[in-house]
Amino acid sequence: MDLILGLLIIFVTARAAGEVMEKLHQSPMIGEVFAGILVGPMVLGLINPDPTTSFGESLNVVANLGVFILVLLAGIELGREGLRKAFKERSMVVAFVEFFLPFSLGYSLAAALGMTFAQSLFLGTAMAVTALPVSVRILLDLNLLNSRLGRAIVSVALVNDLVAFAMLGLVVQFTSLGASTPEGVTIGLVALNNVLFVGLVFCVATVLKLTTRLGRNSESYMQTFVSKLRGQEASFALCISTALGLGAAAELLGIHFAVGAFYGGLLMTPQLLGQVQFNRVRNAVSSVTFGLFAPVFFAYVGLKFSVTFTAWPLILGITAIAFIGKLIGGLMGGFVAGFRGAPLLALGVGLNARGMMELLLAQVGLATGIIDTNLYSALVIMTLTTTLSTPPILKRLLRRFTVADVLPRMPGPIAVGGLESTTRIPSDETAR
Repeated sequence: MDLILGLLIIFVTARAAGEVMEKLHQSPMIGEVFAGILVGPMVLGLINPDPTTSFGESLNVVANLGVFILVLLAGIELGREGLRKAFKERSMVVAFVEFFLPFSLGYSLAAALGMTFAQSLFLGTAMAVTALPVSVRILLDLNLLNSRLGRAIVSVALVNDLVAFAMLGLVVQFTSLGASTPEGVTIGLVALNNVLFVGLVFCVATVLKLTTRLGRNSESYMQTFVSKLRGQEASFALCISTALGLGAAAELLGIHFAVGAFYGGLLMTPQLLGQVQFNRVRNAVSSVTFGLFAPVFFAYVGLKFSVTFTAWPLILGITAIAFIGKLIGGLMGGFVAGFRGAPLLALGVGLNARGMMELLLAQVGLATGIIDTNLYSALVIMTLTTTLSTPPILKRLLRRFTVADVLPRMPGPIAVGGLESTTRIPSDETAR
C-alpha cells in the first residue's frame, strides 16, 4: 500500500510539474526533478519516514526500471545509421575537442580534491555530457534542425552519448574492483571484460544482421519470423529481450546493466524489424518511457537530492567549470570545423545543455557508490542550471542572424523548413 500510494503522489506531482515547465517552454524534466525535491521530505516522509525499509527498496527497483527503459529508448533513437552519419560529419572535430576539454577539467578538479581514479573519470565524463533532446527541441522550434549548425549539434551530442556510456562502463568496473589508482592488473581485467562485452555485442549484431537478408517474400528472415508469431507485440518482446540479455551480460562482466540496455536499443533498426514494426516498437517504448517511467525516475532523482551548506563551494565550482569548459570546448572545436561569428557562439552555447544523460549518470554513480550525496546533488544542480539557461540564451543568439549564417555557402536562396536564407529567425512568440 505504501508503494502504490507513494508512486501515485510521485507520478501525479511530477506530471503536473512537468506540464508547468512545458507551458514555460522548458524541459519537463526540470519540473519533475523539482517535484521530487519538494515532495520527498514533506509528503513521502509522512507515508514512510524510514527510506531503508521495503518502501525505499521498492522505489529503488522502480528507479532501476526507469534507468533501463530510458537508456533503451536512447539507444533506439540514436540508431546505427545515426552514428554512421555522425561519424561522417566534419563536426567530429567539434565532438573530440568539446568532450576532451570539459572532461579534462572535471578529471583535474576531482584529482585536486583527492578523489579516486574512478571518481575522477566519472566527474570528467559527467562534465562532458550534452543533452540532445534539449538542443533538438530548440532547433526544431526555430526550423534549424537541418541546418549546418543543427547537424553539428546533433552529431556531437550523438557521439557524446556513445562515449559517455563507454566511460560509464569503465568507471563502474574500476569501482567494483576497488581500484583507487590505475594499476596494471586492474587495467588488464577491465580491458578483458570490455573486450568480452564488445565481442558479445558484435556477435549479436552479426546474427541480427544475417536475419535482415531478404527471403522469398521480399521480407527479411526476421520480419518473416516476427509476422508468424501470434503475439501482436512480438517485435517489442524481441527488443526488450535483446536489451535484457545484453544488460545481464554487462552485469556479469562487472559493467552496469545500463550499458548493455543501451546497446540493445542501438541494435534495433528498421532494416531488422521493418519500418512499420520499428516505428511501432519505438512508439511503444517512447510511450512507456515518457508516460510512466521518465516522470517517476526524474522525481526519484529529486528525492535523493540532499545538500549541506558546506557543499555549496563544490556545487558552484562544478557548475561554473562545466559551463565554461563546455562553452570553450565548443568554440574551439567549432572554429576548427569552420564556424565563425554568431553561429560559432551558438554552437558553444547549444552544446552546453545537460539533461537526461547527466541525471542517468548521476543516479548510476550514486547507486553504485562511485559518488556521495554531495557530489550527486552538485551534478543535479549543474544539470538543472545549464538546462534552464541554455534555451533562452541560444534563442536570443539565433534571432540575431539569418538562416544563411548557419548554412554552408551556396549560390542562391536556401530553404530550410520553409524559411529562405533571407528570412529572419522567428522570435519566441512565433517560434512555435
